Amino acid sequence: MTAKLPDEYVVLLHGILRSKLDMLPLEKFLEKHGYETINILYPSREMSLEDITGFVKDTIENHPGYNKERRLNFVTHSMGGLIARYYIATHKPANLGRVVMLSPPNTGSEFADFLDENKWLGPAFRAIFGPAGAQLKTTHKHIDGDITYPLGVIAGSASINPLAPWVLDGQHDGIVPVERTKIDGMSDHIVIPATHSFMMFNPDVMKQTLYFLENGAFKRD
Repeated sequence: MTAKLPDEYVVLLHGILRSKLDMLPLEKFLEKHGYETINILYPSREMSLEDITGFVKDTIENHPGYNKERRLNFVTHSMGGLIARYYIATHKPANLGRVVMLSPPNTGSEFADFLDENKWLGPAFRAIFGPAGAQLKTTHKHIDGDITYPLGVIAGSASINPLAPWVLDGQHDGIVPVERTKIDGMSDHIVIPATHSFMMFNPDVMKQTLYFLENGAFKRD
């Protein structure tokens, strides 16, 4: 195992309509292994992905004692992965390290398509999810650039969503299909039997996240 650089940051970005508490176990796990975390609660209902990146930039730079010379890593869940991509492409942080995405809808999700287009659920989906909701659809064209940084993607393959079998094909975590988590330029990709909403609590996900941050690849037996 290669030694990580000392005093690194890990920015934690949760999914839409989530809470900082959702990332708390992963936050404590990473801090135990020597990382300083910046757990960001962003206004997911109020802004587009483009606008949220500015909020993320300000939150990082206003973090107590923030030092731009220290390596800046990202660990994200769901839509947080898209925000990380937009932030990196827009602000191009010179201290960027490695990025781990948990169940990111990198090419959208048919479940978002279903919610938006459904006669009864559509109005509620648009009202609750705000501007960023439409950017989760499979038809949305994202503005971010090529993936030129070490990116590890962990997809889930377990589901507790009763609607998922009617909407999603192939392996999925109840919200995002495994194939939709993939993106050109990613360094590594693995599938773990975890559900979308609870992926960040999964011990195997935590261990693989740490391993990628330290090695730039996931651990395989």
